[in-house]
Amino acid sequence: MSRSAESLKHLEHAEDLLDRRCAGAKEVFDLAEACGADADRCAAGRWMAHMFAGDLRSAWVESDAIRRRGGPDPHRMWSGESLEGRHIIVRCLHGYGDAIQFLRYAPSLRNLAAEVTYEVPPALYELAQYIDGVDNVVTWGRLAPVNPVMWDTQIEVMELPYIFRTEICDLPIAQNYVHPPQTRCNCVNRKLGRNHPRVGVVWAAGEWNQSRSIPFPAFSELLKEPGCEFWSLQGGAAQSEWSELPPSPQLRDSADLGDGLLTLACVISQLDLVITVDTLAAHLAGAMGIPGWVMLQHKADWRWMACGNTSPWYPSLRLFRQHAPGDWSGLIAEVQQELHLWRRLCSRPQMIA
Repeated sequence: MSRSAESLKHLEHAEDLLDRRCAGAKEVFDLAEACGADADRCAAGRWMAHMFAGDLRSAWVESDAIRRRGGPDPHRMWSGESLEGRHIIVRCLHGYGDAIQFLRYAPSLRNLAAEVTYEVPPALYELAQYIDGVDNVVTWGRLAPVNPVMWDTQIEVMELPYIFRTEICDLPIAQNYVHPPQTRCNCVNRKLGRNHPRVGVVWAAGEWNQSRSIPFPAFSELLKEPGCEFWSLQGGAAQSEWSELPPSPQLRDSADLGDGLLTLACVISQLDLVITVDTLAAHLAGAMGIPGWVMLQHKADWRWMACGNTSPWYPSLRLFRQHAPGDWSGLIAEVQQELHLWRRLCSRPQMIA
């Protein structure tokens, strides 16, 4: 076997080990790099393994190494310089959930820089203004500012944990940092039922990663739990699947209360529990301190780490993990059992989640 073929074999093996066997993956990435595999790809793999293990300090060492090897960035993104006294623009270029998770750093950044502007997608523009520390928000398209934003440093929002060298033991504001306007929340509350615990549900994530989504016929087994008022929080193409269910006063659709992510946040703020796949609703529930159950595919994202049923990023969330790739039925049965217990234990206005 040639040296390049051997290094590729080690790389592929290491990437297969990611998310469940972190220590083994790191060792194989080291071996692949020693055999001549691309150093940045190996460092990125070790970064992922460290994040799965919750070892953020070691992950930042890998980030440092990648940044040192890189050439000048033609887009002039942050490259390690001090941010003190700078005019910064934070760009939210990934998913909506990513933005919600990492905009928690806004108060820390405000204390460091001279001025901070946050550029978010149009769909997040209204909601972002209700996140602690986010004082100046812009977007693009028809809502773009008339005058260009002046800045001397730009940062992608997902770089903020790295910039602040965050460790699990010192995560900033883990919950209650998104505050939708109380008047709108009260308006939503008046439209929700009052006789049963309110449970929001989401079964489909974004189309870019279908492994996170649960087929609706399988997910709908959860809706058979009596004594709950289920609210669909689903967006996107899967939203129409809700209308396939037989009409019931206990099956409600948040789309009837209005559209937009700010309305979604207002609805979630008034729920007793959110049951969702790995998507925006999980981040909103966690950021507002609302109890949430997140149903994770077997190879979950690094932010949920490799094991455990809690998240240091969001203390109000409980994690349910697939035991085998693609096995949603087993996971749904587990959640069904927990939901039955939760419904029996909870009573309004005092809730146990």
